[in-house]
Amino acid sequence: MTTKLIVVIGATGGQGGAVVNAFLQDPEWTIRGITRDPTSEKARALSGKGVEMVKANLDDLASLEVAFEGANVIFGITDYYEHFWVEGWEKSMEIEYFQGTNIAKAATKIDTLEHYLWSTLPFSSKATDGAVIVPHFEAKARVDEFVKQDQNLLGKTTFCFFTTFSHNLTHYEIFKPFFLPAAKKWIQLYPADPKLGYPCLGDHRINTGIFVRSLVQSQPPGGTYVKCHVENHTLESYLALWGKASGLSPEPGSTKVIEVSPETYIGLFGHMGEEQAAQWKLSKFIADHGPKNGLGLDFFKDAQEFMSEEAIKSLESLEETFRKIDWKSYGY
Repeated sequence: MTTKLIVVIGATGGQGGAVVNAFLQDPEWTIRGITRDPTSEKARALSGKGVEMVKANLDDLASLEVAFEGANVIFGITDYYEHFWVEGWEKSMEIEYFQGTNIAKAATKIDTLEHYLWSTLPFSSKATDGAVIVPHFEAKARVDEFVKQDQNLLGKTTFCFFTTFSHNLTHYEIFKPFFLPAAKKWIQLYPADPKLGYPCLGDHRINTGIFVRSLVQSQPPGGTYVKCHVENHTLESYLALWGKASGLSPEPGSTKVIEVSPETYIGLFGHMGEEQAAQWKLSKFIADHGPKNGLGLDFFKDAQEFMSEEAIKSLESLEETFRKIDWKSYGY
C-alpha cells in the first residue's frame, strides 16, 4: 500500500507529539519526526513506534530542506518561550521569526508538498493599529505575512491558532491558583475582567493531534485561518470548572478570579507578567474598540467546521483533562 508522508516539527514535544500520536493510528501515513537530538529518550521511544526520527535544527535552513524531502504534509511550530527566559522578549521574537521563516523557506523547496499547517497566533499589532504588541503572538503572525508572499505556499497553508492549554495550570506559577485560608477560596490573579472570554484547547498533548489530522483530511482552502478550541469559557468559569473537576474546590463560589492592575501584576510576576499583561491588554482593547483590519477572533474559522462528528466527539473535554491530572504532584 502506498502511504503518504507527514513531517512533524517538535515531534518530542506536546503539540508535535500529539500530531505524531494521531497519525500513528492511520496506516495510510508514515511519519517523520524532526528533533535536534535523535538519541534522546523521547526520540528513541518514537523510533520504537515506527516514527522516522531525523536530526534538524530550525536555525539551519539546509537541514530543514533535507528533513522535509518527500513530504506530503508538514506541521510547523516554533517555541517562543524556549529563549524568552534567558534572551528576553525582543531577542525571542527575532529568533522565532527567523526560525518560522526558515521553516517556510524550506517548505517551498518541496515539490511533493500538498499541505502546510503552521501553528500561529493572532496579529496583535495589526488588530489594534499598533496600540498593543503581544510578543509571543507577534513573531508568529509576522511569519504569516512572510508565507503570504509566496502564493504557491499560501495555497497549501492552513494557519492554526491553538488556544489555551489546560496544562498551563501545572507548569507556570503565573497561572496557578492559590488557596487563601481566610476566604476559603482558590484565588487566581489577572489584569483583566474575570468575565472576559477564554477559548480553551484543553489537553494540547491530545487535542492538537485530533485537530491537525482532521484538517489534513479536509484540507481547508489555502490561506484559511482556523481556531482550534474545545470550549469557550470566561476566566471565572474556567477556574470554577477546574475547582470542580479537580476536586480541589468543588463547592459553588469556592474559586475566585481577582482583577488587579497591570502594574501590580507585572510587579508580582516580572517579565512573564509583562507578556501576559500585554495579552490581556489586547483582549480589553478589542472588547472596548473592536478589532482593527478585520482581525478579531471571528477572522478565524472554527476548526470544528472541517471535522467529522466522530473526530469532534473524540476531543477530550476540559473536565476530562482536569479530572485525570494528579494535581498534588504539581504542588496543589
